[in-house]
Amino acid sequence: MQKSMEKIAANLPGIHNLKNMGSTGRRSIPFSPKSAFLDLYMRQNERDRLTKEKTRLQKRREQINQNLTVINERMAKLLKIATAGDKQLGKKERAYSKSGKHTVLEY
Repeated sequence: MQKSMEKIAANLPGIHNLKNMGSTGRRSIPFSPKSAFLDLYMRQNERDRLTKEKTRLQKRREQINQNLTVINERMAKLLKIATAGDKQLGKKERAYSKSGKHTVLEY
């Protein structure tokens, strides 16, 4: 029963992050200025952690975009080489794969 409820909750929008849900106002410690300071401290730590995580994710996204750019440039160059080599090769020098597409082989 518990696992099925988790699956249902995981599929509902906005439920995957329960920390974003509002507080119900119930506390184990009665409200006092000390508990407010504790709450402020905990929220500040969470904010700092999320800020650091956001920075790491931005750096990772930039890194991924750079890698994709390099890969796309290399693929474009290889495609030019492959199509230029295809025009120069005779029919006997082409190698065909099982799918029927030809592959240019250079030695």
